[in-house]
Amino acid sequence: MTVLSKNRVKLTLKRNAPAIYFNGPAAPLQVHRGIMFPIQPDITYSQSVGYSPYDLTHTNYTYQAYRNTPSPDIQLTCQFASVTDDEARYTYAVLHFLRSVSKMFFGVNQNSPVAGTPPPVLNFSAFGQNQFNNVPVVVTQFSTTYDSNVDLKLFDGDTQIPVMMNMFVGLAVQQNPDRQKREFTTNDFISGKAYQNGFI
Repeated sequence: MTVLSKNRVKLTLKRNAPAIYFNGPAAPLQVHRGIMFPIQPDITYSQSVGYSPYDLTHTNYTYQAYRNTPSPDIQLTCQFASVTDDEARYTYAVLHFLRSVSKMFFGVNQNSPVAGTPPPVLNFSAFGQNQFNNVPVVVTQFSTTYDSNVDLKLFDGDTQIPVMMNMFVGLAVQQNPDRQKREFTTNDFISGKAYQNGFI
């Protein structure tokens, strides 16, 4: 069974984020306020748990004291095809968007948003409201390969892009501390209610 259209994987700006991100090459992404992945990416979800070991003298086992549960990591392995001009523009827009949301606002002539503003927190959604429902994330890394064995697509004059590109995007969950304190309970998480509020 294919993924339902409403459950497609998305990485989007929050509603209050500045629209400046779509003023340039990322303009094709404006309709969804970010990336609507055209090909279903592979999603790797990783959760670690922090324990501090205590080594007692003359014992055969180490005792673990719970410290914390860090935010989960999400890894996306994505493919983008650029056969038509529109597909090429979309792939290029995704590249530019990921480059842009990885950078803080900087420079003596930076006015709005003010210099020093960090990269935006994005929303990640996939597979319905009981899986990944507007999970707040930041981009921690992304990479791609311009494969020399893949044909190039020419578009918009002299711009070229491989007709098939693989991208790897690393995301870290970034919950608002005040919202976590006021809205999260472990009981809600165990019951499954917390998923609908973006907690995973």
